[in-house]
Amino acid sequence: MDDRVRSLALGGACAAFIAVPVLGPLLGKGEQTRRFDTVITPPGYAFVVWAPVFAGCALSTVGRCLPEGRSHPVSRLSGWPRAGAYAANTAWSLAAQSDRFAATPFLLSVAVGFAAAAHVRLQRATPTTAWTAVSPASTGLLLGWTALAGVVNLAAAGVASGGSRTAPRTVAASAAGLFAAAGALAAGVVRSRRGALPLAAASGWGLLTTALAMGRPRSVRVAAEAGVVMLVAAVGSAATRRG
Repeated sequence: MDDRVRSLALGGACAAFIAVPVLGPLLGKGEQTRRFDTVITPPGYAFVVWAPVFAGCALSTVGRCLPEGRSHPVSRLSGWPRAGAYAANTAWSLAAQSDRFAATPFLLSVAVGFAAAAHVRLQRATPTTAWTAVSPASTGLLLGWTALAGVVNLAAAGVASGGSRTAPRTVAASAAGLFAAAGALAAGVVRSRRGALPLAAASGWGLLTTALAMGRPRSVRVAAEAGVVMLVAAVGSAATRRG
């Protein structure tokens, strides 16, 4: 019964996680985040990363909801944190679509916390099927992107409250936050036995596209470049340790 309840919660949360941001622009204005652009927001094309994130999460959820996947250690260890991450991301999207932007930093922080918990728990589980092998990869993608998005969201909240996004102090704080987030993600990559490469890929993609955005301040681009270097080094270190 516990496995069934968890599977139902996971499936429903994942469906909402994908449907709400996809249907939002069709039924309304969608997420109005462009109004609060920041100096560390990746360029528009970078958000194509949501395609593999959604696909991976959907595939993983299908595998966990199948009868043979419900009782697997991968499902039992990370099912509830994953459901929490999906639900919190859905709430974030609803808040962004309904002009409740003040709530988005808190909601995204909760989402990142749940995704991090799922990622950590998956380090203790051994995937035994193709379905369960998708779980660490999709969790890594979700955590890598949303952790970086959390820093951007904090900067956007400052802009939404009336702050100047180009003020020297704001730019410096944003660049420092980006660098710190990259360092934390690189440390997570080094410590990960599973899902390390997807974790680095999602966050590295956001940092790389920001570094290539010539319209951003130089300090931001340098911080993003340094973050990419740290992630590449972390992937190499993780590979060497496992080898």
